[in-house]
Amino acid sequence: MPSAEEAQRVGAALVAQLDDYLLPRLARLDAPLLVVVGGSTGAGKSTLVNSIVRAPVSAAGVLRPTTRSPVLVSNPADLPWFQQGRLLPGLVRTRESSTDARTLQLVSAPGLGAGLAFLDAPDIDSVVDLNRKLAAQLLAAADLWLFVTTAARYADAVPWELLTTARLRGTVIALVLDRVPPEAAGEVATHLGDMLAVRELGGAPLFVLPEIRLDGQGLIPEDVIRPLHDWFGQLASDANARGAVVRQTLDGALIALGPAVEGLAEAAEEQGRAAKALNDRVDAAYRNARRTMAEGLRDGRLLRGEVLARWQEFVGTGEFLKTLENKVGQLRDKLISAITGRPLPGRNLQAALESQLVTLLRGVAADAAEQAYAAWQAHPAGAALLEPALQRPSPELPERAERLVRDWQEWVLGLVRSEGAEKRVVARGAAYAVNGAGLAVMIAVFTTTAFIPTGLEVASGAATTVAAQKVLEAIFGDQAIRTLATQAREDLMLRVGELLDQEAARFGDRLAQAGPAADPGSELRRAAAEVEEARSELALTGSAS
Repeated sequence: MPSAEEAQRVGAALVAQLDDYLLPRLARLDAPLLVVVGGSTGAGKSTLVNSIVRAPVSAAGVLRPTTRSPVLVSNPADLPWFQQGRLLPGLVRTRESSTDARTLQLVSAPGLGAGLAFLDAPDIDSVVDLNRKLAAQLLAAADLWLFVTTAARYADAVPWELLTTARLRGTVIALVLDRVPPEAAGEVATHLGDMLAVRELGGAPLFVLPEIRLDGQGLIPEDVIRPLHDWFGQLASDANARGAVVRQTLDGALIALGPAVEGLAEAAEEQGRAAKALNDRVDAAYRNARRTMAEGLRDGRLLRGEVLARWQEFVGTGEFLKTLENKVGQLRDKLISAITGRPLPGRNLQAALESQLVTLLRGVAADAAEQAYAAWQAHPAGAALLEPALQRPSPELPERAERLVRDWQEWVLGLVRSEGAEKRVVARGAAYAVNGAGLAVMIAVFTTTAFIPTGLEVASGAATTVAAQKVLEAIFGDQAIRTLATQAREDLMLRVGELLDQEAARFGDRLAQAGPAADPGSELRRAAAEVEEARSELALTGSAS
């Protein structure tokens, strides 16, 4: 469905946040506070981190993107926590500079107070897709997001989208407006403050850094960076303040799970509805095929052409009566057949019936495949699941259809043999009697009455046909003929239904590969409710609100 791509993105982001941040942070609330430094390309993030810790710990330069893999800077005492790999477990730890976005470079900075770490993230609007995705992943793992922008870029759309996302997650945010021309500082800062207030971020600390020359180490002069340095210094020295930030962000992230999971549940249910709609369309196509097959058995269409000619030959020449009444005729016909090579009586009729049935069955299967294919093609989800082979019956259908008809004919003969086992004429006529009666029952299956329709009786020669029917009634009884024909028709339709189910299953297999598990929406809502109940009990921010 059109919503699937966005739902997959949201689902993947939730799983990443669970693994990267929520589970590790819940396991240890007193772990060092992680400040993720994020922002636009060329905003000066690396320079800012270096300047705060007063050491060139993260590479800065004019080439873009500068930060290709994240750099985490912490006090030596906190380094073991980040080396364990509980936080951001998907990133490989390294102590060397790297350009591999799958690595996390760990840097020790004695000048940084214990309990606080900085993570220099790739650009949120990087020209490299992998960098953008990694930046979003790292921001979701932040206890505090330090957003860095410039006087020239602060109104860009991408940063504000991420700031809004961070606010909705409850992440604590601080902002740095960098490289501000002194003459425009007041105007730009005021405008940025207004934009923050409109987006309900007015309470976020805002630090304005003027456009200045860097010192010999490429750092912002101490007197310029001091307000930001002191703010983080106080945070590092105050365990209660750090704990409050961690709990606020953690609580906000847990609260945000509810709406996000509800959206996933709705998307999953939309998938379920789409799967049911597609399945219903296939069912309708193949249900119509069964109906067409049943009508084909009732309306006499199978008793035309070759079948009619063979029936006239079989009944009109007296072969039918002979096979039922004359054992001598049976032996004579066997002998003639062996000498001349001509088919045994009724063989041509049986072959004609088989051919007509197979043709009808292949036709309805082909129509059903085309109808199901067209129905899926008209559905936004179905069109994406189609493959050319589904427009036609399976390659195995012709062989399976022929085998079905032959097996059914054998079953009918067995039914007649079982029904007439105690009848003297059938016992005397042996196989020929069974074959003749079986063929008559098969003919009866293809009519709306117990035996041949009036029009066919006339075409076949009424006297001979009625005589044939009377003989059968004499053997089995009138009701028995009707019962046998009904049983044979029901068995044939059962076999046809199974074959058509096999054909329809090709569409079902495509659905099974793409469709959701049973009732995923309820499972997601149940899990979200359990998380919310546990969050309320934990009372991270001192209340259950």
